[in-house]
Amino acid sequence: MEARTKGLEAQLRELTEHRKLFETVHQKNIRTWCSLLELSPLVIFRRWLSFTTAWMKSSGGAVAQDAVSVDAESALKRDEDRIEMGPFPDHLDPGAYWHARHKLKKAVLEHYRGLEMLHNYRILNIYGFRRVLSKFEKATKIQVQRVYVEEKMAKCSFFQDETLRTTMNEMQNIFASSFAEGDRKKALTRLRAGPQYKSHHNSTFCSGLAIGSAMAALGLGVRHIFETDTRNNIPGWDGLLFIYGVLAVPTFFAVLVGLNILVWARARINYVFIFELDLRTRLDHREYFQTPCILLATLCYAFWLSFARIGAPAVNPTIWPLVWLAFAVLVMLDPLPILYKPSRYWLIRNVGKLLKSGLKRVEFTDFWMGDQFCSLVFTLSNLTLIGCVYSQGLNLSPDWRKCGSASNLWPLSFVLATLPFLVRLVQSFRRYADSKLRTHLINAGKYGAGIVNYLCYFIWRHRGGQYDTAFVFWCLFNTFYTIYAMTWDLLMDWSFMQRHSRHFLLRQELVYTNHIFMYYFAIVTNALIRFMWIFYIPVKGPDAMFRTFIVGLLEVVRRWQWNFYRLENEHLGNVDQYRVTREVPSRTTYPSRSMATWTKRSRRKRHGRLPRVELTS
Repeated sequence: MEARTKGLEAQLRELTEHRKLFETVHQKNIRTWCSLLELSPLVIFRRWLSFTTAWMKSSGGAVAQDAVSVDAESALKRDEDRIEMGPFPDHLDPGAYWHARHKLKKAVLEHYRGLEMLHNYRILNIYGFRRVLSKFEKATKIQVQRVYVEEKMAKCSFFQDETLRTTMNEMQNIFASSFAEGDRKKALTRLRAGPQYKSHHNSTFCSGLAIGSAMAALGLGVRHIFETDTRNNIPGWDGLLFIYGVLAVPTFFAVLVGLNILVWARARINYVFIFELDLRTRLDHREYFQTPCILLATLCYAFWLSFARIGAPAVNPTIWPLVWLAFAVLVMLDPLPILYKPSRYWLIRNVGKLLKSGLKRVEFTDFWMGDQFCSLVFTLSNLTLIGCVYSQGLNLSPDWRKCGSASNLWPLSFVLATLPFLVRLVQSFRRYADSKLRTHLINAGKYGAGIVNYLCYFIWRHRGGQYDTAFVFWCLFNTFYTIYAMTWDLLMDWSFMQRHSRHFLLRQELVYTNHIFMYYFAIVTNALIRFMWIFYIPVKGPDAMFRTFIVGLLEVVRRWQWNFYRLENEHLGNVDQYRVTREVPSRTTYPSRSMATWTKRSRRKRHGRLPRVELTS
């Protein structure tokens, strides 16, 4: 902590020198607000837009009190100077200065909170020693506490708090001089502000309102489906219904993940540490529910608008799924600091990292995210069908099924369906290259078998679903893959089937101890859903498209159930090795004076454990 304090002091001094150098090189021309009237509205708008974008990038969606307090007039003046003087070198860029200043402010706040945690840890250890010695005196009737404290504990540097308090005072002075205009009282108030406990009335109300309205719209839409007029007036109505099913599965899955977060939080599973979430911007489960509930509600409204034929005949019913897709993309990519922008962008970044698998070390978040997409094969494989249908015009025809697996586009559908399996295959090979553990090669074999299985399936469906050689190969490979994946789930991902356990066929340590029966229910249902592909074999029965929707929906339910026990197993592994916290590195570094080098050393003794993070000078 002393080394980090010195590093932050050096960075703040360099930041101050940067500011002085900039002001020396570029003397500001103070302008009044009246001079802005001489500028054209387009120039004013562009300057306002550039300033807003720079401020949003620096704030990163954090709380308002962390933002740089700059009034509008000074901001416009800086923007005018920047436009007048043209592009800046990297070391004289005012935007880079404010961005670095804002990150350094966060780093100082995090460092001070770390000092407080270290101080509390010191007090806890001293209290623990005193309690142990007190128990010893009570049991042996030997008065040794005072002597032991004087001869043993008092000589340890950790027993004394002079160094720690001196370091805390230094950080208080630094924060007051750099970020509180010398006001020490204001600096102490800001530094000693603990976690922000906020109410969730607004997010809970919005989520409940969205779910309630979604159920109403869904019910109205289903009622219109069974009306004869709807089926007669909407050609290819079953194709439109199938498109909504493709869009509904991932949206419903996103809502189910909110239930995962709720249970993890209630069971005290440290998912924040496991996923390496930012403590300042992580979502509570009530906040998380808001975005997927809004998407689900708008999807149900689009479903109702389509089959209620609102605006017909001027508005084509098939336009509403495209409208919803555009709205969903807008919500996820919205750059404004609303609807929890840091969390939305965290998701986008981690999904984008899947496409770069194998280029760097694979962490838990990477392969967990890949596993989630492995359960969305139904949606991914039918993206080609949706594109084919809309490319032929917005009016669906009864022969819309020609765009399915029977078309010549089936190779593209196969590639999209198996892309998550390919990503996980590459990740498994990379993990083996990093750790030399053969279990990763066994895991890679599972995903390789999955790719071969889906290849046989698509060939069989393309040939008309006949009981031929392709069907036999598909059954053989699917049976092998299902048993392979189910065994891996139970033995590796969940660590079940342990002998000499207190609970039959489970592991020795459990978290959900109040619901032991749910473990056995999960084992049975996981096996049943894994074998749901048998539902495709009978010739008679529901339509093939409807069968794929049912199996796809059950697969996301299986993955939702899998998440509970996978995170439980990961959490227990971290607790076994006392990995329950992770240091937060400084938010800014400089090439000339780097404060510390962060290295990660993997000390995994079983599948899926997180590496320990160490600070080396």
